[in-house]
Amino acid sequence: MPNYIDLHIHTSFSDGRQTPERVVDDALKLGLKLIAITDHDSIGGFRPAVAHAGDKGLEVITGIELSAAREDEDIHMLGYLFRDDDAPLLEMIEKFRQIRVERCKKMVVKLNELGMVTDFDEVLEKAGKATIGRPHLAEVMLEKKFVGSYNDAFRQYLFVGGPVYVPKAKLTPSEAIDLIHQAGGVAVLAHPAVTNRDELIAELKMAGLDGIEIFHPTHKKAARKKYREIGLQNGLFFTGGSDSHNRKGRYGDVGDQKVPLEYYQTMKIAWEKRREEK
Repeated sequence: MPNYIDLHIHTSFSDGRQTPERVVDDALKLGLKLIAITDHDSIGGFRPAVAHAGDKGLEVITGIELSAAREDEDIHMLGYLFRDDDAPLLEMIEKFRQIRVERCKKMVVKLNELGMVTDFDEVLEKAGKATIGRPHLAEVMLEKKFVGSYNDAFRQYLFVGGPVYVPKAKLTPSEAIDLIHQAGGVAVLAHPAVTNRDELIAELKMAGLDGIEIFHPTHKKAARKKYREIGLQNGLFFTGGSDSHNRKGRYGDVGDQKVPLEYYQTMKIAWEKRREEK
């Protein structure tokens, strides 16, 4: 059986519907060799996943997807192999958590102004342990029949610039890269075809970018080839993953992208080299 990995998975600790334990079970059923939980601005799912994986033959590494932006355009940054007890990283995560709470309160106010009466505590309960965000508000809107579907909540109200949307706090890409590096990890540009700012990749490399995600549900064969070439030109290693959220219409399921184990091995070499240079 080929050795595959999944380096981009979301859980119930951010906007995914699957628990870390469910992710591990799915990965084991598929025979994956390694996974990374990459929740948005959260590492809460890492230790539960490690504990559940135990000695079953699945390696779980640290991962995160940091909210970054350049010129008001999202440029998400993936981090891997960092210390999960790094104080500055944990402080930034907590700061983002508090800001997300205030942001969601403002969106609830906007929703109420539109006549869709909702209490913030309903959204907070829906989020549970997760970093609160638009998906949890969308779930409440669907539950209360304000919209016909989860996706309708985003299409009609929660899209960027929409009537209920409130911008979220973001790092600059350079700040995100630095935060990952100081925590001992490597920084990877997430789904570049979604960002569609190829001209920034060389600049991000100068800022310390280590890798680029080439396997992703939005990347067809031509896109994978294109970003492989850009990665080679800039001395970046390659990663990939399903970007699974376990939500209908939000990419695929764990293991959908056939990412070779060799990608992790190359990443680890770059990580070890960075450690030696410090």
